[in-house]
Amino acid sequence: MEYGLWNSDLDEFYKGEIDVNQVETIQTALKVTLPESYIKLMHKRNGFYLTKKYYPVSTPNSWANNSVHVDSLYGLGENPGILDNPYLRTEWGIRSKKIIIISAEPPTFICLDYRKKKNPSVIFIDVDENQEIKLAENFEDFLEGLVEEIAEETLSDILSEQQIQDYYKKIDAVILSGKPAEIDRLLTKILSTNNELIRYLVEKMRRHEKPKVHFNLLLLLICCAEGLNKGMLEDEYLLEVLNEFSTSKNKDVKEFAVICLEKYNSRL
Repeated sequence: MEYGLWNSDLDEFYKGEIDVNQVETIQTALKVTLPESYIKLMHKRNGFYLTKKYYPVSTPNSWANNSVHVDSLYGLGENPGILDNPYLRTEWGIRSKKIIIISAEPPTFICLDYRKKKNPSVIFIDVDENQEIKLAENFEDFLEGLVEEIAEETLSDILSEQQIQDYYKKIDAVILSGKPAEIDRLLTKILSTNNELIRYLVEKMRRHEKPKVHFNLLLLLICCAEGLNKGMLEDEYLLEVLNEFSTSKNKDVKEFAVICLEKYNSRL
């Protein structure tokens, strides 16, 4: 049971080989019996970035209209790992100890849900949106449902005018008082809305005072420079922003912008 879920290279989520005693210790700490399919998987690879990062859903959410994003799976360990649960639940206001987080991209989480039965279902939780979506009846079904790609259906098809205006207000509020990580999370959400909202947030991030916000924005702009996300940003505007960042006083931003310009120029 591997499902082609990971690359051969080890990454920060890998927590090393496990044994029976470690499994028992962790189950005692979490006060649950972990699914046998999860334990078997961890014996093969104890935590990893996923190669199949999408799970199809029929419920619109902050990621997209037809899927949720799953970046990684926690291994038996911590920092990052399944033993981070007590901290994450406290930090993000997830009260039930019968919800075990197995993947985290705060404020969204993929969790084992033990609230109704000992064999847990798998759910998606978005704390900011107060949303919960059941993904699968069990962990093995969840693994089987993961896919490498899902054709994008954006939230713009279903957003009302009031929802759009609410997004504008949220952008203004987060840009004004949010930390760079919060702004980056908002950008991920906005990418599933429409180009007008995306362009509005990009311009706000461009004008932000913190270089970290500029660097996070460049993670999107390099995709645009390579010709992806067609129609999202006009080339003339993209070139203007990249040229501006290429003269940044921040070394990381400057170097990243130069790389983006090289990608942009090689595409033309």
